[in-house]
Amino acid sequence: MDSNVEISEQQKAAARRLFSVLSATAGSSAHVNAVTILGTKATRYGFLSTVTEPVLESKTVADVVNQSQTIAEQLIRLDIFDDVQVLLDRASDTDPLAAPGSINVVYRVKEKSRVFLKTGTEIGNNEGNMNGSVTVRNVFGGAEMLESSASFGTRNSSAFQFALSKPIRGSPDAKFDINAHSVVQNNTLYSSYEEVAKGAGLRYRGVSRYGYHEVGLDCTWRNIDRIADTASMSIRQQAGHSLKTSLRHVYMLDRRDDLLLPSSGHYVKCSQELAGGLGNIRFFKTQLETQYCHRIGGGQLLKDSEGQWVGVHPGLVLSMGFRAGFMAAESATVSDKFMLGGPLSIRGFRTAGVGPRDYRDALGGDAYWAVGLSAISPLPKYEDKPIRAHTFINAGTLVPWKLGTNAQDTLQSLTRSPSVSVGFGLIYRHSIARLELNYCIPLTAARGDLVKRGLQLGVGIDFL
Repeated sequence: MDSNVEISEQQKAAARRLFSVLSATAGSSAHVNAVTILGTKATRYGFLSTVTEPVLESKTVADVVNQSQTIAEQLIRLDIFDDVQVLLDRASDTDPLAAPGSINVVYRVKEKSRVFLKTGTEIGNNEGNMNGSVTVRNVFGGAEMLESSASFGTRNSSAFQFALSKPIRGSPDAKFDINAHSVVQNNTLYSSYEEVAKGAGLRYRGVSRYGYHEVGLDCTWRNIDRIADTASMSIRQQAGHSLKTSLRHVYMLDRRDDLLLPSSGHYVKCSQELAGGLGNIRFFKTQLETQYCHRIGGGQLLKDSEGQWVGVHPGLVLSMGFRAGFMAAESATVSDKFMLGGPLSIRGFRTAGVGPRDYRDALGGDAYWAVGLSAISPLPKYEDKPIRAHTFINAGTLVPWKLGTNAQDTLQSLTRSPSVSVGFGLIYRHSIARLELNYCIPLTAARGDLVKRGLQLGVGIDFL
């Protein structure tokens, strides 16, 4: 026992001495003599030189320590190394020609397996699928990733995707990729057709402290087929082939404390798509999604019957979500339009049950808005469990719009007769999705809307 205490005191004393040395020398001038990376087999020297270049510009000891650690973290985030260790030593110990006081930076790395196989099931926004993927890491020695996947599910009957991505200047926060896909989408839940889409594209993805940006150029051939016998004339008229070439941009900023069941923070997502050029589809489309959550009370430590700490009281959470979209189309198909309604958007209505319809087929719309207010609280005696009770009010409108329609008429159509519902229910936060079981009461509905009074189950990630 005494020896353990003595060892602990020696470790603390050594840590204090190390901290004292670092504090005393942090501002001292320093020069990096060389950077060495040990343990690489498949990674190119030129790529590693680009990644480690910033440490060569260090001017002080503090700069060397901070930059070398930052680069180590960056190497880990490239997902080609299992482990990265940093060692700093005096250059003069191994190189008699090194400048006095210069430092050698040594990285010891362990590369990950080149090939990674994965199978599993996923739950998305009111859909589920089985999938398998093959990932080849470090394809050309510059942290390139070759990913191919196949999935079979309820909405996407089958989907095959391929992407080859490359970090820009060795940064894990900026990547460029070339991709291709083949998808069979089953839309019979709300319309009487299936759609085959095959295409390829280029994409840039970047992350910074200001948020996430994505810019993509896609060319997709689509075919609306397998029309049901009961399909409306509106769907039948759109059957057949179309070719869409589009430039799109997505910006996202997520400051919520949890993706599935947030208690505080805000979320903003804005997207734009311009279709034209090669093909017969031409439109401009923009969409905004926001959410703000605020917690009232909570924060107390929770203990079980034995006095053991089990969590923190979540308090009462007020959540507000807002979504809006607008589309100006010269030529477009039903698959380009906005859809609204269902357990993930306006509860108390069927999936795509709000907006223009022809008989049982949802045709989508060109302009919409939707807002949701929720009060979420824990259940008594189950405050530490991922289950909540909530009450909500949802409202929104989806309308068609044609080129030449004036702004006043558009505003009137968007505000004339919104679809509104209220209700209450239970929320369960699973590790991969959020589940809601609600009792919904539609208060108002526009002509043609499909209401869903009573119990409604929702499974997904993005709820209004």
